[in-house]
Amino acid sequence: MPNRPGDINEANAHLFGMWLQLLATGAYFVYLPHCVVILVRKLRQGLSPWLPAACFFIFAATVLDFVVLIVRAYEGYSINAPGELINPSAIYANPSSTLSLLKNAMNIVVAIVSDAIIVYRTYVVWNYNIWIVLAPIGLFMGDTAVGVWAVWTLAQTKPGAIPILAAVSVRIRYFFIITFVLNLLCSGLICLKIWRIQSLVPRDYSGERSSGSRVLEIIVESAGLYCAHLFILIVTNSVGTNFFFVFLDPLPPVGAYVFSMLIVRTRQTSEKTSTSLAGSGTAIRFRSTGRSINTRPPVSIGVEIDLERVVDTESVRSPRTLYRANDAYARHDGEDKGETF
Repeated sequence: MPNRPGDINEANAHLFGMWLQLLATGAYFVYLPHCVVILVRKLRQGLSPWLPAACFFIFAATVLDFVVLIVRAYEGYSINAPGELINPSAIYANPSSTLSLLKNAMNIVVAIVSDAIIVYRTYVVWNYNIWIVLAPIGLFMGDTAVGVWAVWTLAQTKPGAIPILAAVSVRIRYFFIITFVLNLLCSGLICLKIWRIQSLVPRDYSGERSSGSRVLEIIVESAGLYCAHLFILIVTNSVGTNFFFVFLDPLPPVGAYVFSMLIVRTRQTSEKTSTSLAGSGTAIRFRSTGRSINTRPPVSIGVEIDLERVVDTESVRSPRTLYRANDAYARHDGEDKGETF
């Protein structure tokens, strides 16, 4: 297989990518049992089956991608007869082979499913406001179309071509750019909604505000990890280096890891800061009791952040104080108060 001067050989790039994929898959499998336990518990509490179904689909695609990776590596680096030389480049020289198409299709599928989940969560968090998610929906539709186009282009690529310089490289670059923008946009919208709710909590209730900050940190870290990986793919693809394949191969387990980590860490935050496990999916609930500086009696202020469903919010107007921002309310009148979105 021809190689650009100064660039890593494609077969070597896939070898490094396999090592990274092994690490990412191991990290994903660490979170997976905890994720399953949480989802089973929430299913018993009435969670819609769409999230567990999406989790299972991502798991199946990630495992299939891993199996294809191992099979390709075995074919490329195994010796079938005495005296035979190892020639992994012969395996990776045909980008339109069945295993290559299956491997790259799983890259696209996991990314699209992850994009669908974050678009739906944005829709839910903003109380089913279709106007808020018009741009994300448009990006998702374009992302799906370009992903299918990229796989079709890969199937038309001739054996012996340099994949990083072929037409499929341009298609996949467009795909990752759209995915990158979509995840940044949706993550920003979710964080904005959480920040707006958090800003309604009086400053003397430091427990609620610090818990809201932890929620934002989890979402920013999760989105940041995934978007950073996408950014590396975009840059290496644009430069035209085979280092692109080092980061392309572990994409499915990275996406699955981020998806599971978000569920597990938000649930851990909920259990540490709440005596109630109400809500569903990746719900974050924090409740504490405190006394204000004006010696009011103890009040309990709860804030529930539910990324999977919307629970109607009851608003009771206090004669002294009413905090309101759109459909989110906050009150401290000596009664329990809940903010849910």
